[in-house]
Amino acid sequence: MKPNNRILVVDDNISIHRDFKKVLSNPRAEEKRKLAQIEKGLFQDEPEEEDENSLLEYQNYLVDSAFQGEEALQMVIKAHEEGRGYAMIFMDVRMPPGWDGIETIARIWERYPDIEMVICTAYSDYSWEKILAQLGTTDRLLFLRKPFDTTAVKQMALSQTRKWNLSQQAQRYVRQLESEIKERKRSEERLHYLAHHDSLTNLANRTQFYENLVQSLSVARESKTKLALFFVDLDRFKEINDTLGYHNGDLILKQIAQRLRKVIGETGLVARFGGDEFAVLIHSVNANEDAAFLATRIHDVLEPNFNLEDLQLEVRASIGIVLFPDHGEDADTLMRRADMMMSVAKKSDPGYTFYDPKFDHYSPRRLMLLGELRRAINNNDLCLYYQPKISFETGYIIGCEALVRWHHPKIGRIFPDEFVPLAERSGLIKPLSMWVLKEAPRQWEQWHKQGIDLSISVNLSVRDLFDSQIPEKIAKILDQHHMPPEMLILEITESAMMEDPQQARSILSRLNDMGIKLAIDDFGTGYSSLAYLKNLPVDEIKIDKSFVMELDTDEDDATIVKSTIDLGHTLGLSVTAEGVEKSEGWDILQQLGCDFAQGYYMGRPLPVNEISKWFEESNWGMRAHAEGLKDSGGQ
Repeated sequence: MKPNNRILVVDDNISIHRDFKKVLSNPRAEEKRKLAQIEKGLFQDEPEEEDENSLLEYQNYLVDSAFQGEEALQMVIKAHEEGRGYAMIFMDVRMPPGWDGIETIARIWERYPDIEMVICTAYSDYSWEKILAQLGTTDRLLFLRKPFDTTAVKQMALSQTRKWNLSQQAQRYVRQLESEIKERKRSEERLHYLAHHDSLTNLANRTQFYENLVQSLSVARESKTKLALFFVDLDRFKEINDTLGYHNGDLILKQIAQRLRKVIGETGLVARFGGDEFAVLIHSVNANEDAAFLATRIHDVLEPNFNLEDLQLEVRASIGIVLFPDHGEDADTLMRRADMMMSVAKKSDPGYTFYDPKFDHYSPRRLMLLGELRRAINNNDLCLYYQPKISFETGYIIGCEALVRWHHPKIGRIFPDEFVPLAERSGLIKPLSMWVLKEAPRQWEQWHKQGIDLSISVNLSVRDLFDSQIPEKIAKILDQHHMPPEMLILEITESAMMEDPQQARSILSRLNDMGIKLAIDDFGTGYSSLAYLKNLPVDEIKIDKSFVMELDTDEDDATIVKSTIDLGHTLGLSVTAEGVEKSEGWDILQQLGCDFAQGYYMGRPLPVNEISKWFEESNWGMRAHAEGLKDSGGQ
């Protein structure tokens, strides 16, 4: 922005105005300054920096005149309204018959306190002490005795206009910074809201419900009160979607959300988990009868038909109910059992069912799997599947994520969603993680010998993150398989880091110092502040698939993904989208500037023999990349 060199001279003597303009108005100042620089360039080896005398000589000021205090105030107001306010004012003290200079300054400062002032007087009865007593102590006021020296006037004009301009520049910077902070805060709050609420109904989503349940359990333990958890599934709702379309189905879901809010009120939390599944948490119940009464109320509120244009639709629900502490001590157990009883309720007459251990087929199985998993780790009976990671820039594979799989000799395939949580709760997660951390570099070494150089991503659990020896263990494995540290990417979830941020930062810093790449997995499902995130030595964030899978049809998901990509790039991080299952999702992510993607659209997780075949045959693979380079002349 061009500096403001506008000066107002206020004096009842016209000759004073002529003198000021003669001293300060120098319309050819810029021309003279350039000419002086050319002369220095011609006759000196190196151009000298402008000294104080040259600065005084080549300054040009726009000088306006006012002869009375009242006139000066009006000129200042008008100039400010027109966007050309004054940087400083030379003010005479005695200007009969109107206001004197002191009163004029006071009235101007009431409106525009930033203007620099220089009091000009030849009378000794206006002492500095008297002036300060009326105007107060300030750094915007100087004193100039008449008759004054022209150099003093130039020096004051130069210093005070520069001071005013620097002050304005600082204020603009502060306002801009405050605006950016507010916008960043709004974006963070919006992201948090979208990550914790269902976009269709604005109810809480699974993430917020789980967090609220964990907090409520803590309160209930201390107060020794009961909680009730209801899982609500709409019966045959798929028929509505299939017959009337998803748009009309969504309209019904919104009406259901409103009715559930009305019946629950302030006594608990209502959430939508997705599809036609809802959940209700009641923070305090006295007995089973209270929960049964509420389940009946839920059925009653859903009983009136739902209006959809000219149609009257009937919707019924099945409700699974669990109580704390009767049916479980922790959030995961309660939610699993409520979900299980919701399925049982579909076959019951009242449409709701309390937890009954006879329907829980998981507990004996979990005990059996616990012993089997330990043997599988020790006997090397697990295997790794590899999912390709594709670059948007090249359109080809740049790495793989290693995912552990378990093929039980009797039961068959056991999904990670079942045995990984079991490992986490039983203490087997550390030996399981070490098995993966050993196997992935071993496979990398095999590929490297075949001329295949791809990074491999491995998930790190909460317990691994707080193992002080984990950096040394990984370093030893990498050295054993001659794997460069930068070819290994360790993925850590937000929730894992937030359990003990200080310890997490310490371990991650040590891993980063080794050259290992670090990524935040499932980004958006937890809630780590950006202020904390920017101080972590991470290289990448991976957007959770729940925000990516319906990217082409869900505007809120698109907003979250765009904001996450922008925030990631602002923090200097690369961004990977998980769960890309359709070409439309790929195209949108490419337009949004995402860096990498994983998903079934490009390639599902595959065992070693099949992923090697994928490398050769897929359009995203390395052979296709090599042939593309060959066709383009190696560019």
